[in-house]
Amino acid sequence: MADGVKRTTDPTPRPTLCLAIDLKGSTKSGLELTTKKFDRFNLGLVDQLGPHLKAVGLDEALIKFTGDGWLVMSDEHDLVAPLCCLARIMSQRFQFEMAETTGISIENIPAMRIAVCWGRDLPVTLPNGTRDYVGSSVRRAVRAMQLCEDNEILIDDTVRSWVHQDFETHRIDYEARLRDRPDAKMEDEFVLHRLDKLRVESAGDPDAPVYFVNTLSIIGLKPVAEDLASSLSDHLLVEAETGGATQTELLHKWNQLLASNLDYQTAREILSDLREAGVQPDATTFNAILEKATDFRTESQWLQIMTQEGVEPNTETFNILIRKAVDAAAAEKRLTKMESAEVAPNVETLNLLIGKASDYAQANRWRERLARRGVMPDARTFPLLVERSEDFETAKFWLEAMLQSGLEPDELTFIAVLGKDVTHLSADELLEWYLGLPIHPTHPMQRAISDFRRKGKMGDALRLCLDYPHTQSARKTIRQDPEASIRYFQSVVDRDRDHPNGNYALGIALVELNRIEEAKPWLQRALTLAGPGHRREELERLLVEVGPKR
Repeated sequence: MADGVKRTTDPTPRPTLCLAIDLKGSTKSGLELTTKKFDRFNLGLVDQLGPHLKAVGLDEALIKFTGDGWLVMSDEHDLVAPLCCLARIMSQRFQFEMAETTGISIENIPAMRIAVCWGRDLPVTLPNGTRDYVGSSVRRAVRAMQLCEDNEILIDDTVRSWVHQDFETHRIDYEARLRDRPDAKMEDEFVLHRLDKLRVESAGDPDAPVYFVNTLSIIGLKPVAEDLASSLSDHLLVEAETGGATQTELLHKWNQLLASNLDYQTAREILSDLREAGVQPDATTFNAILEKATDFRTESQWLQIMTQEGVEPNTETFNILIRKAVDAAAAEKRLTKMESAEVAPNVETLNLLIGKASDYAQANRWRERLARRGVMPDARTFPLLVERSEDFETAKFWLEAMLQSGLEPDELTFIAVLGKDVTHLSADELLEWYLGLPIHPTHPMQRAISDFRRKGKMGDALRLCLDYPHTQSARKTIRQDPEASIRYFQSVVDRDRDHPNGNYALGIALVELNRIEEAKPWLQRALTLAGPGHRREELERLLVEVGPKR
């Protein structure tokens, strides 16, 4: 086993499910976007998936963002239907939602390839304490995904055997798909099926989980979802009348149903069923209704009803009210009311407030206010503070604070930091700071290259291009001023023939200017100087593309 990777306390391999989602042609699509739109797209990727994971009950599943998509993994077999529900949601909603939230034309949002497969995996714990799986589930799902049509979902035969009563499935012609995709890498022969629509008649079963309601609602079948929810509530009334469940069990089931993706009117009708059964609502019940209330007056009325019935508002109650606040002033009033009720805020309260703040100063005041109540930032807070920061120095402070707290920023946080104006620094000053960080991903530096170029600080732009010549921004800089670019990179290798970045940058610049034969010796020299890793792989690929020297 690799250094630093430990087995869990149970070293027994387990049948493990993997949902693999890939953005088809995402690299090409990304290259066609401006740097700002590309950053907005990447930020949207993170925000888009989260609510859907919660909607189908996959909050605790292992999630890995791969750069071009996601892996969602679990060794809980009961999660096979939720994984398939998530696949349906992403297949039907991803492009529309990303276009809506980012403002990028839907034609520029990549289609998806999606597969759900099982494999024999060993659970492990990584050096940073996070869990993972090692085995065949990811490989099988990724291989199956290669055979997908646009926005199609493929599942293997085992997964189909578990979900065929809940979903329509159709076996695909495996050999024909392979012939159409000769580059597909397949070690195993699969029996694969296309996952189609949810069988509503199965979802109407009294024991059907609430995530079916959410799935139908999210994919645009809201009337069907509401009919299903009403049907499930009717079944609970029967259970109450026949004594088939305790009051506690009934309340839990009704609360789950109320928390699903229903409109306000349907939720009120279900609450009436709950009361008719003689079940006493609790804070979770009222919180679900508050979440669906349509205006400030209705929210206030339900808060009053809640207290009149002797149910104390809790932290989640006020978090919902703050989340639904129309502006920073309304959020401030609700925070004050929370404090007056002596309800303790938590880090979610903090993050919601920062999101509502009208500017960085207000966000920081709220942070300080909650810090006095013992609420400390978490992995979500620091990126929010970075986004709210009005200048590079402030964003830099919060990035460094995050690292000092033992939290690892994702690439999008670095993008947000370098999205601030850095042109008051020299390129060397920026690089000295950035490369001194324990982690310093490549892509975020593209914004700095673009900013220096737009400000007319071409020397600084080229200094960054020297270290990041393969990026989209560097290539654009080279194309915009080819003479200055070649002259700059040539001067670097003139001073030091064995300069790894100089050889690499000069070779890429010449390729970008279609001076292929001149580029080849520099690329070959850069390959000789490169150690193992991404750069070597990229140079090997590039040399194959440009062909052998004549």
